[in-house]
Amino acid sequence: MDKKTVYLFYGDDRYSLNQKLKFWQNEFVKKYGENSLEIIDGARLDADNFATNLESLPFLSDKRLVLVKDFLDLGKEDKQKQIASAIENTPDFCLLIFQENEVPKKTNPIYKKISKIGTLQEFKTLSPSEITKWITDKAKKENIKISFFTANYLTQQCGPELWTISNELDKLALFSNGQEITKEMIDDICIPSLTSSIFKLTDEVAQKNAKASLRTFRILKDSGQELNGIFFMLVRHFRILTQVEELVRKGESAAEITKKLKQHPFVIQKTSTQARNFNREKLVEIYEEMLAIDKGVKTGIIKSFKGDNREFELAIEKFIINCCK
Repeated sequence: MDKKTVYLFYGDDRYSLNQKLKFWQNEFVKKYGENSLEIIDGARLDADNFATNLESLPFLSDKRLVLVKDFLDLGKEDKQKQIASAIENTPDFCLLIFQENEVPKKTNPIYKKISKIGTLQEFKTLSPSEITKWITDKAKKENIKISFFTANYLTQQCGPELWTISNELDKLALFSNGQEITKEMIDDICIPSLTSSIFKLTDEVAQKNAKASLRTFRILKDSGQELNGIFFMLVRHFRILTQVEELVRKGESAAEITKKLKQHPFVIQKTSTQARNFNREKLVEIYEEMLAIDKGVKTGIIKSFKGDNREFELAIEKFIINCCK
């Protein structure tokens, strides 16, 4: 029996997911009052009494909204099955929503039950082009002046997280004071994400631009990023880039590569483009040099202490210069 009032919202795009939930909650409270809304932390969900709770009549209202947060990956299997069974008897006056910030397993009893009788809605992370459109749409709605070109640059600077992009766009709107947002404004006041900075650094290395590469590295370091974190992201990035280059060379599609490497589609799209700027031999050489630095730090050959990372920093700068030769 279909239940039009049972939903499961999940996915990597937490901003859109939370915005939709916020809208539903606000509209529900406007129409039925604050007593009609119940929010349950999945870690504290009482499976034994869940069915009884669902069937409780609304207090001074015609409807109830029950929101359960992050339960599908919690609890024992018997509790999951117990909740899945209770869902089937959700009364018509109760709107039941499960919210998951991770993508649940399709074998989960609750996921399977809602897929049969309710509504599943996945909030997938947007691609770079979709994020740029999202920025221009939001800007138009809020009367913020920004061109498509500049919105695309903001996408590159901030990465795929819509929470971050929304906050940066709000800052830019305030800073621009009604004027059109420019690339220079973004450079002046926006904090680039670590991921986007690593992509920028890698692009500059591919172009053999040692000066620009070193400048980007120093901006990253001076922005408060831990040196270990920067180096870890560099190693991770070149490892993924090496894998992507091999799969692109074999003719695999972006979707196939994303599935095989289990990486964010945003990362695969960017690295697939970037991989064309490196040949296999150069990538292997770069990766081996990074592993040598990592081994040097761990064995004490390259000294790295809290408050004194000068040798480690110098090793990374030499690595960047060597890559650009």
